[in-house]
Amino acid sequence: MTNKFGGMHVVYLYADSPTEWNCSSWRCHMLSDAINYQHEKNPTAFPATASMYLLQSALNIDHPAVQSKLGEADVIVFQRNVIVPEVWHSMDYWRALGKTVLVDLDDHYPNIPASNPAFAYWIANSLGMDPDPIARLRTGLEKADALISPSPVILADWRDVVPGYWWPNYPRLQEYEKLAPKRGGMDIEFGYDISDPQKPLLTTKPREGTDGNIYIGWGGSISHVDSFVYSGVLEGLRKVLEEFPNVFFKFCGHETRLNYLFEALPRVIRQDGVLPRDWPHVVSSLDIGLAPLDMREASDNTGANNHGFSYDERRSWLKLVEYLCAGVPFVATDSAPYRPLARFGSLVQNTPEHWYTAIKSVVQSLRWFREDADKSRAYALKHYTIENNARALLDLYEKIGVETQIRRMGAKLPNVLYVS
Repeated sequence: MTNKFGGMHVVYLYADSPTEWNCSSWRCHMLSDAINYQHEKNPTAFPATASMYLLQSALNIDHPAVQSKLGEADVIVFQRNVIVPEVWHSMDYWRALGKTVLVDLDDHYPNIPASNPAFAYWIANSLGMDPDPIARLRTGLEKADALISPSPVILADWRDVVPGYWWPNYPRLQEYEKLAPKRGGMDIEFGYDISDPQKPLLTTKPREGTDGNIYIGWGGSISHVDSFVYSGVLEGLRKVLEEFPNVFFKFCGHETRLNYLFEALPRVIRQDGVLPRDWPHVVSSLDIGLAPLDMREASDNTGANNHGFSYDERRSWLKLVEYLCAGVPFVATDSAPYRPLARFGSLVQNTPEHWYTAIKSVVQSLRWFREDADKSRAYALKHYTIENNARALLDLYEKIGVETQIRRMGAKLPNVLYVS
């Protein structure tokens, strides 16, 4: 099956509600948009297209609209919630018709820590599912042709269940290419003009009395408590703030459970959360970015015996790629997701002294680190944005499709010795 332009058609079935939209945006929406962006620029050179639908709306396979919309697909990507019989039936049906059926997971659901709000659903089984959610997830993965994840560690966790393929998170080029990275001046306070509640407009206001200061920052969702509690970053940061009176810590987002730890820091500025489309502006307002991770080992809980990795090491590299695309020098935990980007910044062991030494080094030589970040930004905008990786995404789907057909037919490749 190909679309009317002679190219592949990909359908993304996203799982998130509006309040959970972050994951669906990174794992479905941006990918669909990138494919269509390149297609609209040049349909001849880039004939592929993509569509996106709410997962629950696509399960009635007898409905003519579902038959039409999903029937057009060459590849169908189910995001995360492959845990109920209706989804399994849909996966079985479309695979029987020859579609390539994929599941996308971007979190380590079998061992989510108690600090993560999703713990109640996946681990505590708050809905009383029988079988429990993790057993159901395994069943769903067994019905897929392949697993897609931004974490190679997650792929290894499920390697005995389903073939895995890595696809990292990439930010949008269109949201980062016109940013002006901060190079001195006052701190910026971000807010909203809600004269029209349906169309809130981002507002910016220089924070009085902040000219000449250095702002070390972090921002994110409410699933990173342990990243701060167990990394040693706050103890190292406190020493830097005590030593340099012009250095501030800027914490961005709605997380309040870390307030008791921030009380020990001399100077903390809070920036409220912003809409995802406005987040790149906040990132670019930082002088130095932090990316701490909790490195305590966490079992895979899948039976794969994939030892030696923490829960946080099953995250993506997104935090660093955002810093790179915004031209922000960074200091991060030396960890599985961040090592591929080690050449662009400072990776440290999780001890207060290592954090202190690395952060202090950037503070003292900030001019040089900014110059280096500018060079890295130019490279990142070309190589680490989703629009510029749309072709590679289709190549990955093509590869999965070919390898899936080989597995389905039990075919064997020429000039390959198979040993049983």
